[in-house]
Amino acid sequence: MTNRSLFLTSILMLLVTQWHAYAGVAQDKELQQIDLIQNNLNTQYEWIEYRYNQSVSECYGKFWMQRCMDKARVIFLKDKKIVRDQEIALHDRQRVVNEIIKDEKDQQRIAEYQDPQKVKERAENRAAYEEKQRLRAEREAELEERRKDAENRALQNRKTSPLD
Repeated sequence: MTNRSLFLTSILMLLVTQWHAYAGVAQDKELQQIDLIQNNLNTQYEWIEYRYNQSVSECYGKFWMQRCMDKARVIFLKDKKIVRDQEIALHDRQRVVNEIIKDEKDQQRIAEYQDPQKVKERAENRAAYEEKQRLRAEREAELEERRKDAENRALQNRKTSPLD
């Protein structure tokens, strides 16, 4: 294990041990830090894959090729497991941080919803909407009545027309 992976492991363990809640800005910074660590873990995965491919290509030149490839595969899986364990802990912490952010947003949304001014505004909006619906129903009823009466008015207008 290289110094870099030891450094990343220590940072990861530091993140995992901090389970208490932070303010929203702190979670955003922590998520950025988690993204940075994830990028480093992805780089480690690529490096492990590269070393494995190099080992396999070297094995083709040896007499005991299959044994060499098996050893390279064991080393590959061992290194990959180390990085995967770090990644699992990182993802656990990321889920916790995202849950904290979601809880804070939910609490903020509830507080906004229960704000007396907003409640009053919603009641006024609801009353205005109901009034508009009532006026619309009255207009439709009046229009329907005028449509029923349209033929009689048309006949009446023809009778009073000076052009006849």
